[in-house]
Amino acid sequence: MKGKGNDGTGNNESRDLWRTEQKLWEKLNKQYGFKFDCCANKINTKCNDYSNNFEEINLIDLVDKVCWMNPPFSNAYRMFAHYSQVVQKGICIFRCDNMETKVWQEIILKHCNWVFIPKGRVSYTPFDINIRGGMTRFPSALIGFNVEPPEDIEGTCLSINKIDLRNYNTDK
Repeated sequence: MKGKGNDGTGNNESRDLWRTEQKLWEKLNKQYGFKFDCCANKINTKCNDYSNNFEEINLIDLVDKVCWMNPPFSNAYRMFAHYSQVVQKGICIFRCDNMETKVWQEIILKHCNWVFIPKGRVSYTPFDINIRGGMTRFPSALIGFNVEPPEDIEGTCLSINKIDLRNYNTDK
């Protein structure tokens, strides 16, 4: 059965360019001073420097830049895979209702330092003013890569200890 407003996987391409709510963004930007928006266009970017084709960005382009990424859900796996290879410091926001998925298990949890779950639901703003935005039906998480967890946001932080991360194989 398909979910309401999506293709059954939760990945609705019409929502790929939605912007993170401004209030949350301002708190995060005050702490981190983001310099690059990884998955954005001229209309929905949160930074002066951005990429609408993130897979063409390389490590050299991002040296000394704290990056922000609100990935398009329809391409989240590819975006997180590239992000984990080229970004030295940054924060992403992503849905955390399906942490058993490949993107969480194979990429996010293996490369991030922490996962922060804000109290309450995060709102998003559509890039098209004719489309209604608002609260999501799923919880969101902030995901940190080589930066400290948020200081001025209410929620719960889960630290990821790289030493204890193992590939558990239940087939043995």
